[in-house]
Amino acid sequence: MERIIQWLLSTARQLPPGKDRLILDYKTTRMKNLLSCFFLFICCLSETTGQRLLNVDTNKYRIDLPEYWKPGNRVWKILTDKLPLVCNEIKDKELCGDHCNPLYTIVFEMSAPVIFDHLPNHISSIYTNNQFVKPSEIWEIQTRYGFECSLLLRNEKGVIITRFILVDTNEIWTVAKRVTLASYSSPPIPTNSIRRARYNRNNVPDAEPAYLPIMPQAAQEGETPYAYINRNREKLTPTYSDMIAVVDRKINSW
Repeated sequence: MERIIQWLLSTARQLPPGKDRLILDYKTTRMKNLLSCFFLFICCLSETTGQRLLNVDTNKYRIDLPEYWKPGNRVWKILTDKLPLVCNEIKDKELCGDHCNPLYTIVFEMSAPVIFDHLPNHISSIYTNNQFVKPSEIWEIQTRYGFECSLLLRNEKGVIITRFILVDTNEIWTVAKRVTLASYSSPPIPTNSIRRARYNRNNVPDAEPAYLPIMPQAAQEGETPYAYINRNREKLTPTYSDMIAVVDRKINSW
């Protein structure tokens, strides 16, 4: 940095007096101020980082979990009991809260789901003699998927020391959703008639109302489960809560 400033000053001295010299002097001064501020910022940052590293508590560690597991949840007890048994870095160390600077931190990490396939399963069909009620079918759509979930042990510099795999990528999970789909129906033939009461201007019904035919509804085009899957892939995708529930079951099985 000092060499850059000296070069700028030597260049300014070589120019003759005049407007160009004043412009270069102004630019040189401005450059010196910027470089000085940058150098001061680097020094302060280094001092702050060094001070933070000096304040690291080597006898404590912290676990960062999603809000799904509130403090006091059984998962916290399982992790604090089991992890020190398989991790020498946190063995015989005290668990601390948010307002601490421990030597090691365990961080929760979970990937997005990867969809393998969708499997439709027919549950039942609904048919009635009422021509105004259209037929339908109930299907259960199963989504087979996978994901990865781990606990990462990081040191005070954020470097990953160990990865504890909770859910591996070769595991297959299923989430199901029941849907009601319309079945195909042809338009019924109007054969029945019914007396429909008509009212005059005095709001008095006719003594012998005329027979009027029942007008059936139009035909209905059915929908296959595969057509529903193609239209609703996002709705069939497992949610964050679905995957967290899988991890919760696995931890509670330890």
